[in-house]
Amino acid sequence: MKRFMIATATALCAFATTAAMADTTAPLAGVSDHETSFQSTRGTPEYFLGHGDVIFVRAQTDRWYRLVLNEGCTRGLTRQAATISFDADASGRVDRSSRVLFSGDSGRTCLIDSIRRSEAPPQVDSKSVVTLD
Repeated sequence: MKRFMIATATALCAFATTAAMADTTAPLAGVSDHETSFQSTRGTPEYFLGHGDVIFVRAQTDRWYRLVLNEGCTRGLTRQAATISFDADASGRVDRSSRVLFSGDSGRTCLIDSIRRSEAPPQVDSKSVVTLD
């Protein structure tokens, strides 16, 4: 009986670990699997809100990036009410230690949890494979 309980517990732990890893490592269509950084844009960068705390930003190189911000930071935010800028390092690189500054009505600052290269979001390219998640 003891062996059965240990085997069952081990199997349940392995299943739970596999399920949790599947959720966090699932690839996103049109989005790189690798973290990156980019050069800060001059002026006000073009951006679009995704679902949850995701935003898509066009860098000055005309490339798109998918940023995941700290939990709850974009709650209640509308794109029309805010412009963004970055608190980047001295060279202008935006990375996970940078902050996103929303001006306008919100005046909030968000931390960056993830930056990945992305194809254009669907608000820009109607044929985009990128989802807003």
